[in-house]
Amino acid sequence: MTDAQTAERSTEPIRITGLGTGPGGLVHLLPDHDDTTARCGFTDWHSYVTCVDWFEERTCPVCLADLALDLGAEIPADILAELDEMAAPWPGRWLLHPREGDRERVVGVFDGAGGWNEGLAALGARYDAVGLDLSGDACATAERAGHRRIVIDVTLLDPEHPALRWTVGVILSPPCPPWSTAGKRAGLTAQSLQVLAAMLHAAGETAGHGGYRERSGATWVEVRAMAADMPDPEAGLVAEVLIWALGLQLHGETLRWVAMEQSANLPEEVREAVSLELALAGWSQQQWVELDAADYGVATHRRRVFFMAVRSGRIPGSVRPGTPFAEQTLADALGWAAGERVNTRGVRGVNANGRPKGGNTFSADRAGWCLTGRSRTWYRESDGYRLTEAEAGQLVGFLPSYPWRAPDPESRKDSRTSAFQRIGDVVCPPVGAVVLGALTGRPWRRPVEDYLGRVYGGAGTPAPAEVPQQRPRRTPADLVALAA
Repeated sequence: MTDAQTAERSTEPIRITGLGTGPGGLVHLLPDHDDTTARCGFTDWHSYVTCVDWFEERTCPVCLADLALDLGAEIPADILAELDEMAAPWPGRWLLHPREGDRERVVGVFDGAGGWNEGLAALGARYDAVGLDLSGDACATAERAGHRRIVIDVTLLDPEHPALRWTVGVILSPPCPPWSTAGKRAGLTAQSLQVLAAMLHAAGETAGHGGYRERSGATWVEVRAMAADMPDPEAGLVAEVLIWALGLQLHGETLRWVAMEQSANLPEEVREAVSLELALAGWSQQQWVELDAADYGVATHRRRVFFMAVRSGRIPGSVRPGTPFAEQTLADALGWAAGERVNTRGVRGVNANGRPKGGNTFSADRAGWCLTGRSRTWYRESDGYRLTEAEAGQLVGFLPSYPWRAPDPESRKDSRTSAFQRIGDVVCPPVGAVVLGALTGRPWRRPVEDYLGRVYGGAGTPAPAEVPQQRPRRTPADLVALAA
């Protein structure tokens, strides 16, 4: 090829003419040059992008983007658009290897309205994070707050996608209704537990236990399809913790940790099965902890079980505070006078003793009851005042400025009911900060106290002196032996 031809080829626009497969794996075909079709592609789902010779590097979108960054230039808009198309639904830049100074990449599965993200921000942690959720309203809320979201059914995604090769952590919050007392609890039936156990085992075999054994040949689609045999297939979404952790593990050594939040009613046998499969895949420590948000300075109770796991070494921190947090009362959080009571279910009938059936009020002079989507009907007994979305958000640990509703007050698509459901579903940011701080080795006590001071304006959130955190006792899940 002459110098003139080389120069012309270097400046011509990139035009992908098709996608296909070949002996080398997934390929994309580009225009002919000198009667030769350029071939460039992923040699398999777990390797780097490769090109057949130097000139194809000049016509490959991935390689052109790499070259631009190596030269300190911006990726051209048309190249970035092609990367986005190739990586969809993931960011096109994730096809490129991270460079010095880049933020580490994190995937949030069932990421909701932003509780985990706000927890990371409270820690001062800065990740290149992408969240997935099927709720358009929840994703819109998170995006208004500055968090990146993809509205999608997570069960349609392949954790072995090439764009995920450099993911360092994955965070999951599968829906709680199949397990929680506020939901249908269909996950607790014998049939559901039997199917879920089979799904978790199948996930381990599909991944070849993280590459330690030969893969079974089943696909993630087939593993997920097993949930159809449950009374409520939504209960099968708990298996996503293994699908994502083990699927991402197959990319290599980049993935370091996984975190999951779930109803505290998640059965012990499910927890043990998850830990066992990760132990078989070489994960060095797994830990299940049940935490109540009120124990960490949040103005309402919310008890959840959190799962933490790391691939090597020990979980570097503890979720247990060295000294207790001061109780944050609902009245102090919202600036109410002492002595107020909150009615949660309106006027109830009375029992034989003349008392209301199924207690429906609580004192605002202590941490409030667990806030759910139905809390939109709570009211202050003294005058019938109902919580605003901003106040409800504060009660679960969000800043009062958090954008729960769309700016357009006339929008019927973003109702008060929908907003309260989002608030009832989220992870409380202070608790998310505690869990992710312990999991990643970031000090969390002082950042959480500072964050709570901004949420509640300093009311009732004294900052006790920090003391060295004690090493937690080992639980049975911590002691699961590794299997090579």
